[in-house]
Amino acid sequence: MIFAALAQFAVCFLILAWVLRKKTGEPYSRKAVIRFVLFGALGVILFFCLTLVLPIQEDTFYGMNPIISGFLTALITASLTEEIIKYIVFRLVIRKNREVVCWLDVIIAAIAVGIGFTLLEDVTYLFEGAGTIVRAILPGHILFQGIMGYYYGKARVTGQFKFHVLSLAVPILVHTAFDMFIIGLMSVVGSTKDLAGITADQLSNLPYYSYLIPMVIGAIVVMIGTLIALILFLRKVGAWSRNGDKQELLQQQ
Repeated sequence: MIFAALAQFAVCFLILAWVLRKKTGEPYSRKAVIRFVLFGALGVILFFCLTLVLPIQEDTFYGMNPIISGFLTALITASLTEEIIKYIVFRLVIRKNREVVCWLDVIIAAIAVGIGFTLLEDVTYLFEGAGTIVRAILPGHILFQGIMGYYYGKARVTGQFKFHVLSLAVPILVHTAFDMFIIGLMSVVGSTKDLAGITADQLSNLPYYSYLIPMVIGAIVVMIGTLIALILFLRKVGAWSRNGDKQELLQQQ
């Protein structure tokens, strides 16, 4: 657990330090960076408070086809609620920040918010015994939040409403795809602790046993794809920092 927590902190710190160096013009003040990260962490607290009153829980759709169960559970109990909360706290934290002046600034601020959310959420899961080193080295929320910042920045630059819609819709869809195979697999076998104690005969008698291998393959493909997408996105941030896109100033609101 300690190793996973240290790995989580190291990955997030390195990404944050790297993207902050890509800001053009005046760098973000320490106060601004701390606010971005803390507001991201606030999103986790709001999400966990919301889960206490939600009528739909993680096992609500268990017993259904694992693909359907995984999609609905990921969409309703994770991606939809988490991304809406992150969208709200993200807009609040940059709303009157005079240091956010161009499109690239929005993206960098969004990534910092995603890092705050990632750190607190994964540390919480670690203390609950549900965290793994995979979560530590694959911070999906940084990618989801970066995508949100990309489209929201475009909305602020162009004034086009479609980018406001995309700034929320695309992260929700990507987040759902990221979670659905793992959740669908859990709907078949239960937790990893349950899987460890099951025999081959018991495994073959599970409902939807034939879905196990496709769900495992899907989960692996999605995790590898997310890691590649995150690396490519961060490289694009570096490229945007070096070219004319940095000149796209935000419209005043």
